[in-house]
Amino acid sequence: MSYKYKTELHCHTKHVSRCADHDAEGIVEAYLKAGYSSIVITDHLSAHTLEHLKERPLSEQMEFFVSGYRKVKEAARGRLNVLMGAEVNFAGTMGTDYLMLGLEEEFYHRCPDVYLQTKYWTASLVRNNGGLFFQAHPFRCNCAVTEDWVLDGIEVFNGHPTQNNHNRIAREWAKEYPKFICISGSDHHDAFMEPTAGILTEEPVVSEKQLIEVLKSGRFELICDREARERSRIANPYK
Repeated sequence: MSYKYKTELHCHTKHVSRCADHDAEGIVEAYLKAGYSSIVITDHLSAHTLEHLKERPLSEQMEFFVSGYRKVKEAARGRLNVLMGAEVNFAGTMGTDYLMLGLEEEFYHRCPDVYLQTKYWTASLVRNNGGLFFQAHPFRCNCAVTEDWVLDGIEVFNGHPTQNNHNRIAREWAKEYPKFICISGSDHHDAFMEPTAGILTEEPVVSEKQLIEVLKSGRFELICDREARERSRIANPYK
């Protein structure tokens, strides 16, 4: 079995995520250079991200939220498969974040209040619409570990170069729950960050539906590029 196509599962844009500083064009070029065929845009979906629109209708909030994904898709011009995703955070949960994968843009317009609910309600909604619900970097400081029955899996490798994600602990914790799907993501935010993570597959991942099929089947390998993460840590201009 030849796993050779790279897919990023955790990437933020400066257009939506307030903590990011990499634009659509730069993201596309960085991932093409690193040999990726697909990328999931998982901008932050939270009250903090949408604070400047809190008095506006939810429909307008979602138009803003999907704008990062749209900009990357436009910049890719067919050279990179760009998929929709989200990193959702719920009120009062600090840095406890969840990756919503496998849902097309239409879902966010149809369910614009998804981030205003609870993790329990949202996890069920995601699954009922054909997606999967993962906890991102579950052992990063300020994160609360979520009940296993809420999750489809966890991010066992988070490649963010300036965060202590305790990836080793995440891997060990995942072993306690055989049902978990283990994923890997770069948590890409800034231009100095090299792509460090994701999955390898036999075929390029070209749609949200196909991504879910691949994750459920287990026909993939994790990308955990610790050398690229270390290079990014050293290159960090903000340290």
